[in-house]
Amino acid sequence: MAKTERKPFDYNAAVSRLRADGPARIYLLRGEEDYLRDRFLAALREVCVDEGTETFNYRRLDGPGLDMTALRDAAESMPFMGERTLTEIRGFDINKTSGYDPEQLKAFAADVPDWATVAFVFSPGYAPDSRLGAVKALKKNGVDLEFTAPAEAELTRWVQRRAAELGRDIDGGTAGYLLWVCGTRMNALIPEITKIAGAAKGGAITRADIDAVARRAPETTIFQLTDALGAKRYDTAMALLADLLNDPDEPPQKQIAMVSEQLRRLYIARVAADFRQPDSFITDCVPELAGRSYPLRLLKNTCRSFTRARLARAVRLCADCDLGMKSNGPEPAALMKELIVRLATDTAP
Repeated sequence: MAKTERKPFDYNAAVSRLRADGPARIYLLRGEEDYLRDRFLAALREVCVDEGTETFNYRRLDGPGLDMTALRDAAESMPFMGERTLTEIRGFDINKTSGYDPEQLKAFAADVPDWATVAFVFSPGYAPDSRLGAVKALKKNGVDLEFTAPAEAELTRWVQRRAAELGRDIDGGTAGYLLWVCGTRMNALIPEITKIAGAAKGGAITRADIDAVARRAPETTIFQLTDALGAKRYDTAMALLADLLNDPDEPPQKQIAMVSEQLRRLYIARVAADFRQPDSFITDCVPELAGRSYPLRLLKNTCRSFTRARLARAVRLCADCDLGMKSNGPEPAALMKELIVRLATDTAP
């Protein structure tokens, strides 16, 4: 099945539509970029709830279940000293239909009062199941916003503004490097930019400043690990593996999935190089790289350290390792170490 392209989220356009057209009756706010989600929610609250009327016109309901009577009471209450009400729902597990009445939610979605706005706020990584009737009804009668990372140029400018607020300059290329090292989640970037700016020795942030104090995103560490394998820098690869295994937030089961995905990307890039395909061939297969010039360039360079056949074998080895982790075999960490050793010792063409 082909992947659906995930377009960068245009926050400014979304807020402009909100202010020009007014709020919708229903919003589904989801996606990995919770910084932009929360900023949009703040703008929505500003539009819906007049200053000083929060006690009367703003309500919050928390999941994981949903009391349909409480939801109807909140939405159907007339606004007081204002024109609209806002009901915010957090932590609701809409995919678990035992926690609410789907038929009642479908009926509610079609009959939200004109003065009410109901915002369903989902955590990063949570995806409402679009096959469910209740989800279809909410989307049909409301606005579904997926908050993904902004376009690279917009995100770079945001990094530069954050650095400037801290009294530091950072050029576009260095900002792109920071995004590759630390990832693109804005809430995670804020403390990293603050830390890097505080440690920078000059007026401008350099790559050396980033390397000295930044916490690498797991995906970056895995990219560096596969790059070290391709360059036959096996001591570096094992040191990076040790960093991964020492990260309590990233269990080996998740790490093997990321290693497998990175090797799959390298295989796609190698195919593109062998058959002289344009960059769009890669980004069609790996949509999350669309508009990300720095990681795309690195991927194209690293893939040349491997043959296409070796990468195909590597992907199969990852599948075997993943299967081993799902059985009652050795400890996951031991399987990860064995995988990296097998990848390093595969010297066949």
